[in-house]
Amino acid sequence: MRLLFVAFYVPYPPLTGNGLPGLHHIRHLATRHTVDLIAFKRMNNPNELADLPRCCNSIELIEPPPRWRAFTNVLIGATQDAPLGVFRSRSAKMTSVVNWRLTTAAYDVVVYQGLQMAQHVPNWHQGASVWILEDPPALTSQRMLPMCPWYVRPLFWSRAGRLKRYEGRYAGRFDRVILVNEDDCKKYKSTHKEAKLDWVPVGIDINAFSPSHEIPRQDAMIVISGNMQRRPNVEGVRYFCREVFPLICARVPSATLWLVGAKPVRAIRELNRDSRIKVTGFVPDVRHYLRQATVSVCPVQLRIGTQTKVLEALACGTPVVTSSAGNHGIRGVSGEHLYVADEPAEFADRVVSLLRRERWSEFSLNGRRLVEDNFTWEKSAVKLEQILEQLVATSRSELVHQ
Repeated sequence: MRLLFVAFYVPYPPLTGNGLPGLHHIRHLATRHTVDLIAFKRMNNPNELADLPRCCNSIELIEPPPRWRAFTNVLIGATQDAPLGVFRSRSAKMTSVVNWRLTTAAYDVVVYQGLQMAQHVPNWHQGASVWILEDPPALTSQRMLPMCPWYVRPLFWSRAGRLKRYEGRYAGRFDRVILVNEDDCKKYKSTHKEAKLDWVPVGIDINAFSPSHEIPRQDAMIVISGNMQRRPNVEGVRYFCREVFPLICARVPSATLWLVGAKPVRAIRELNRDSRIKVTGFVPDVRHYLRQATVSVCPVQLRIGTQTKVLEALACGTPVVTSSAGNHGIRGVSGEHLYVADEPAEFADRVVSLLRRERWSEFSLNGRRLVEDNFTWEKSAVKLEQILEQLVATSRSELVHQ
């Protein structure tokens, strides 16, 4: 196949959520297919592309809109019915380059990565196309509403409406809209009936995220990892510290909680006042903490996408206690691969049992195996490749019968 990837940002270094899948998918597909890439440059180190030039047949990097243009676009967008983030990345240059490439080259499938890139799909293009949304922004905004203070809910409600209408305008134009799990596909289908949906699981580098026999486990060490600026993570941490952690400490006085993640907001930083709670801020390598912890917990309440923080911990052989929302998309069996608990007392019971090493080795092995069997980057890329090959086969069959 000859493939064109149109990405919001060049997927290296993989600093964003959709950068990592894009990087691994391109690497895999390039071993058997021809891949061209068009993407916005990153503001920092745009020339450091690692092995992407060897993987791709061609790479064309577009300067993102300058700040003044992005600001102007947002002002315009405020008066129109589209998400402001989409207007911020509006680029005549990107649209022109995509049009020119599709006019001068024959691609079997064009893959648009990210919400913002649908606006660059030419109206005239009839070839096979795929839109990778991963976590549907409209669903995410809608499900975050209960977590928002009452005074910002109107803004979130407006944003969710804009996203829903924008996604509805474009979803039906693609031969496939790809999310990261089957449950989200079912919910998305109920609101966008014209969309042809499929799902590609996220992956984990199981060689990088692996148990270490050289790093000893720290007794009674609990870790929560993730971006400590994202509202779902912040609310999950606050809930755990308020409702669950005191119950654990009453039974395991030596318990310590490590909050590991970048950009901790004030509400997270203030938890440092408790001597049993450590807030790290940004760390160069989260594995250092996952490999030391006795238990990793994921108390998030937002049921969307797949919590890679859970997969990373499991891959490191660290047993996990999570909410039902944290298990969404992972589908681990509670009591076999991990523990799922939604009530504070049950959550605390499960953490305490693991801190006391009850069935700890069993959970460590089973959790690692769950990731190996279902969430490697190879399995993720193979699933995407199968979808693309099916589209090509269908397109060729339709041409034969015309």
